[in-house]
Amino acid sequence: MTRYAPNAKRGIPLPLQGKIGRVIHSLAKSAEAAPESVREEVTSATLDISEEAVTQFIGAWQVRSAHLPSELVVDPAWGMLLELLQAEIQGRRVSLARLCKVSGVSASNAMRWLKALERRELVVRGAHPGNADKEFVELSQKGSSALRRYFHEVMESNWSVADQR
Repeated sequence: MTRYAPNAKRGIPLPLQGKIGRVIHSLAKSAEAAPESVREEVTSATLDISEEAVTQFIGAWQVRSAHLPSELVVDPAWGMLLELLQAEIQGRRVSLARLCKVSGVSASNAMRWLKALERRELVVRGAHPGNADKEFVELSQKGSSALRRYFHEVMESNWSVADQR
């Protein structure tokens, strides 16, 4: 996995890289840990997430680099997962090139993160119908269920500043 942000000084590890890797691992484990009956019941119908909610998460994720040094808030896997969830909700496919672009890192780094998501069975790649040279990426059932449970928990918990004191 990537240890350095593009344009960052060599030798300076990014503290968030390990954290994001742990988030991906946690999502994968969460999907595996649920009993089979629960995994089957957790579908897009049972955990409906609004497109607006995902769009707000994407906006919040993107605006961070306007306020903080971008190399400190790089988390390409999260950007990819958010884009894929939004695409799933909208019923569209995401090209490999688009997914690399939204990740916010170089294409080679984006591909490393994509491979990490594939190894954890959170995403799948396929060939575009009618154009075998053009690949698309989508959430796997496991990835979709994990993200939908995450969004459901965050949105239903009514988190507030008072709760965190």
